[in-house]
Amino acid sequence: MMYELTSQARELSSQNLEIQSTLRNILQTMVQLLGALTGCVQHVCATQESVILENIHSLPSSVLHVIKSTFVHCKNSESVYSGRLHLVADLLQALFKEAYSLQKQLMELLDMVCMNPLIDEHDDILNMVVVIHSLLDICSVISSMDHAFHANTWKFIIKQSLKHQSVIKSQLKHKDIITSLCEDILFSFHSCLQLAEQMIQSDAQDNADYRLFQKTLKLCRFFANSLLHYTKEFLPFLSDSCCTLHQLYLQIYSKFPPSLYAAGISKAQQEEIASTFLVTLSPLISQLLTFQPFVDVVLDSKLELPCELQLPQCLLLVVIMDELSSRPEDVQALWCTESQVSEATARYGTAELCAHHVTIMAHLIKSCPGECYQLTNLSILLRRLFFFMAPRQQVEFIQKFPPKETENLLLWQYISFQALPAELRKQTALEVTRAGTAWCMKWLGSNRTLEELESLNTVLSALLAVCNSSGEALDLGQQTAIKEVGSQLSILLNVKLVIGQPYVQQTLSLLLPLLGFFIQTLDPQLVSQVITLQTSLLKLEPPDHVRLAFLDFLSSLGKLFIPQTIQDRILPSLSSVFASLLADRNWLLEQHSLEAFTQFAEGTTHEEIVPQCLSSEETKKKVVSFLEKTGFVDETTAARLERIKQEKGTFWEPFAKVTQEETKMSSLQPCVKRARHELPSEDEYRSTLQAATEALEAIELLLQKSPPPDWLLMEMETLQERIDKLKRQNCSGRKQLSSTFPQPLALHRNWPLSDAQALPLRRAVNLCTAQGSPPASQVSSHFHW
Repeated sequence: MMYELTSQARELSSQNLEIQSTLRNILQTMVQLLGALTGCVQHVCATQESVILENIHSLPSSVLHVIKSTFVHCKNSESVYSGRLHLVADLLQALFKEAYSLQKQLMELLDMVCMNPLIDEHDDILNMVVVIHSLLDICSVISSMDHAFHANTWKFIIKQSLKHQSVIKSQLKHKDIITSLCEDILFSFHSCLQLAEQMIQSDAQDNADYRLFQKTLKLCRFFANSLLHYTKEFLPFLSDSCCTLHQLYLQIYSKFPPSLYAAGISKAQQEEIASTFLVTLSPLISQLLTFQPFVDVVLDSKLELPCELQLPQCLLLVVIMDELSSRPEDVQALWCTESQVSEATARYGTAELCAHHVTIMAHLIKSCPGECYQLTNLSILLRRLFFFMAPRQQVEFIQKFPPKETENLLLWQYISFQALPAELRKQTALEVTRAGTAWCMKWLGSNRTLEELESLNTVLSALLAVCNSSGEALDLGQQTAIKEVGSQLSILLNVKLVIGQPYVQQTLSLLLPLLGFFIQTLDPQLVSQVITLQTSLLKLEPPDHVRLAFLDFLSSLGKLFIPQTIQDRILPSLSSVFASLLADRNWLLEQHSLEAFTQFAEGTTHEEIVPQCLSSEETKKKVVSFLEKTGFVDETTAARLERIKQEKGTFWEPFAKVTQEETKMSSLQPCVKRARHELPSEDEYRSTLQAATEALEAIELLLQKSPPPDWLLMEMETLQERIDKLKRQNCSGRKQLSSTFPQPLALHRNWPLSDAQALPLRRAVNLCTAQGSPPASQVSSHFHW
């Protein structure tokens, strides 16, 4: 009959009376058939108080098959009958009602069923499992047709599963049940959020949407309770469902505040959802806390989550840690071992093992060819592990890597001297200071080549580590030596040198906090020179890490009394630097600027300069909000979410480039089995050209935001000439493409990526020509990150 309906429904029309009569007769027959089946089920229910499943084993499966087919036909009726549904709508409605009544009667019958111990238990078990999973299939069909009926069917499934738990627990397909239940929870939850969003748009609380919202929320609570009940009773059989349960938690909290991807709903609806649904679901984590498969899923080292699920994962871990504090040690051990065994052993294992790990780290760091993210990770790990070394092993480490040898300062720049005992700390700090200042004085007395700047920066970094973690251990002579080296190096710096050389920028970034340690004994003329240098550099938009170093130095000036004779030179420049940095739109610089200014304002005796640093009303409000800890008062929720997403993108951008950078680095490695260099591959050409294209895209975005600096047009015309020259040359691979680009283009590799289409260079030049001169305060953050 179903086949006849679906095959002939296409020909149904108000004019074709024969087909219309045929289809209506089939539907009428189906309604009568369902009524007859209902009568059979009612008869069985009426004649017996208890029913042996084996005695009626053919009835439930047949009836459920008919019920499912009927519901599927009703659900698909719009597509089956297309625009002619009204010709059979009355019979389809009757058909649905009969199927509804039949299932309701069948569930009443199944509620009376018991297992006969005298009959083959295996057959009985399989029959009951078939019944439960057939009802599960029906649930997936009626979920969007009748919510109350859907919930009652689920209630019956859970009830029968628990009633016959002892005999069917090993045969049930628990993963299918958990998956379906989780899907229904998510569907109902998303429906709640959509209704809550609609209520904000309609600005009404007493309309039909709100009543539907409350009903849907109750449905969420019902499904959550069902999941908790089922999980509690069948936990040992849910190993392959842990991933689904984990994803359920993440998906729910990814759509709820404080997630950046939360739905835009009112505070009242947030509280209602939290108190009705989330509170009900919260015991789920407590139930799963002792389940090893769930532990493995949550702590999976290969777990790669999309951005929207990363905060929910963190929230889940916080909930778990909160729960673990009141659990026995064996439960805590489930979460604190396995994936963390290496670090835990290094921390709490033998001192020899810890020392061995530290030695390995030290050799790896010394073998790193240059700056890379792996070196950063290794240096952090070395710093942490050094605290867990026994004093005897620390002495052995010092003997293996003596700080008096300049080549070992590469290691000592990463080590906190606070990890050493007092006497050993003082001795080691003295050796680092002597070796570092001696090397610097030797460099100052030599030709001072740029090639040695990397070594100079390493030495300065080691001296800065001494001052940061062991400043009190330095005697007056050592402090004077470091201050003298810093002063002489500072005198050598000028604007052109800093802007043009990244290594010099790093030198300045190390010198400024180093000078800040000795600010009270610095020559006022040197302080004036440094502030003047900062003022000039800010006009040229230095990289962010240089401006952060400015703030380290400026915050220390609160301790300095400036003589009357040079106040006219220092104070105006100082207020100008603070005003510029406080007005910066980069969120990281903004935060550090507020901290540095607060530290300066609280300590300075030159109180008259403080108002001069607040150059605008906006800056004043920003500082007041920071002091009162009121945050971004005027920021809307949407603006705050957008800002946080941009900040997150800034953090993740370096990691997104890691793969690309590794590819570039690997392409530079020599081939050990070949005497000559291999020619560049097509992929190398493509990646190099892609980098240039992305740089041009970044320029286009900047030009759309603000007028360009005066020098930009000239530089871009130079690039255009270079490209024209390349077109005329034979680029068959004998020359590397990178050698044909001018040095300034090398800066573009750190510009942010864009999803825009590739921008021809000529178009960028035209945009540049069409705009005037800029304020240059809006482009700096594109370089550092």
